[in-house]
Amino acid sequence: MDAFMKTDSMDGWWARSSLLATLLIGQGGMAAGGDATLTACGRDPKGHHVVVVVAASPNDASVGLGRQLTSLPLARGKLTVLETSCVPDADGLTSFLAEKLPADEPPTCAWVHGGADPAEPAGQGVTKPTIRVQAERDKHLAALATRAMATEAIVECVTPRSPASGSHASNSHDGVKTVVYPSGTPRSRQIRYTRQLVTEMLRHDGLLAAETNFSWQRLHDREKRLIALYDAEGIEGTSPAHLERIATERLDDAGCFLVCGEDIREGALAPAAGVIFPGGSGKKIAEGLQPEGRRRVRDFIQEGGGYLGVCAGAYFAASGSENYLNAIPLKHSQPWARGRSMVSIELTNEGLELFGDAERVVHTRFHDGPVFPAAQQAADGESVFVVLARFKTPSTDAHGKVRDEMVGEAAIGAVRYGQGRMLIMSPHPETDEDHYGFVARAIQWTLGGAGSD
Repeated sequence: MDAFMKTDSMDGWWARSSLLATLLIGQGGMAAGGDATLTACGRDPKGHHVVVVVAASPNDASVGLGRQLTSLPLARGKLTVLETSCVPDADGLTSFLAEKLPADEPPTCAWVHGGADPAEPAGQGVTKPTIRVQAERDKHLAALATRAMATEAIVECVTPRSPASGSHASNSHDGVKTVVYPSGTPRSRQIRYTRQLVTEMLRHDGLLAAETNFSWQRLHDREKRLIALYDAEGIEGTSPAHLERIATERLDDAGCFLVCGEDIREGALAPAAGVIFPGGSGKKIAEGLQPEGRRRVRDFIQEGGGYLGVCAGAYFAASGSENYLNAIPLKHSQPWARGRSMVSIELTNEGLELFGDAERVVHTRFHDGPVFPAAQQAADGESVFVVLARFKTPSTDAHGKVRDEMVGEAAIGAVRYGQGRMLIMSPHPETDEDHYGFVARAIQWTLGGAGSD
């Protein structure tokens, strides 16, 4: 323990901590899987025992923060990640760790990662990554977190709660630090920031070699086909949650991990067999990825990766803007805002073959998805867009106009791009659990396999 208490000014915040680095990251209210313990050990067993507590991923096939952290190649010491479906509060943390950890392997400081912070009672929500400490404010901690997250982080003091009568709370709250993010921060970026913060702490304390950093390639799993799910700029609503469930629950040999634009630009697609872009705004997706991210997505597909785009992800895949992916040579017709309606789509013969035992007519939600005129769907070099379903009924726009012009046009289609496969959906069948099997077959096709229920 004495070796842990360094004397330089940067390490003062470590010395004022009571247990060891424990971070709790929220999962957006999704149903979590069971409790699990993940570990990583350094080549040199001597060193600190770092414990990280995270909310369990939605299911065992989600490659969340725990899997990502334990992929770090420790040089010394031990890292334990406790995934739990019932995250303890500060007062219950001591008894939680005592229950989960062997008596002879105590942790060395307690961090509590609160995930995205809702608006506070005063109406002032968190606007930057914030570390709340129950001791004096520490500028060195803010500097370390800002460097680790590559964005400004702040430290603020809070008044500790009084332990409830009969609780197993620690007698000292000074070592508890809670990390919260602005409300609406995507889960992918919460995970990213926390991963960066833990990595920096491990390196700073010598558990990681100075030149060692997180590598996406270490997530590669030979037993599973990993799918990257984009959920940052341009993504709205519940589409990502539905698609994550479909990918992890309906595909037996697939795992899923969340990514943002920074992740993709840094190589997050390296371990993946496919990538999914949900609904929202194609323009904002393009802006979030930036030119380098878009290039990486194109290269990924050309080299054999799969691509599923839903609504905004379909816009983004096509050629309606110079900032889109321009992997599918189609431009959406105008006006693009055709409203929010329940519509019917009818599978083509090619669609029936791909989707297997699906009904020929599928009733699904439509939300301003792209409509690509049939006149554009001709061969373009080696790219031939295959229509899998057409709109059978129209949508009604926000002004009450029935958009009859979309009837008969493509609702779902597929194309080969280089060595990869792309499938785009204008409507949102993923939001209806009755259509989960239908969407799973679409994902499976992009990955190069047979359909799956």
